[in-house]
Amino acid sequence: MKIHDVIDGDGRAFAFEVDNLSVGRSQVCRVAASIPGATVVRRPKLFSSFREEVFCEFEIEGVKFVAWEPFGDNSRYWIGPEPAHWVSQITVVREAFLKG
Repeated sequence: MKIHDVIDGDGRAFAFEVDNLSVGRSQVCRVAASIPGATVVRRPKLFSSFREEVFCEFEIEGVKFVAWEPFGDNSRYWIGPEPAHWVSQITVVREAFLKG
């Protein structure tokens, strides 16, 4: 799956985006759940694309990550830590989505 890195002021990828035409909301949560040590705490609800921007939350080593679709109608899903900042766990999350 193709990802688009979101870079911080120090040049580090702290989050990334995936095209929502190539992956659905449920698949995003399935990939997150497949990460060793990850716990999914929120999954997409029925018809979530109509009513929720943040549709998946998961934790890795105590770090909360979210997957959301800005404005509910963006062409990409944003995946990263909440609050948005660089964490070392982003590497394993990013790799899981690259393998998709």
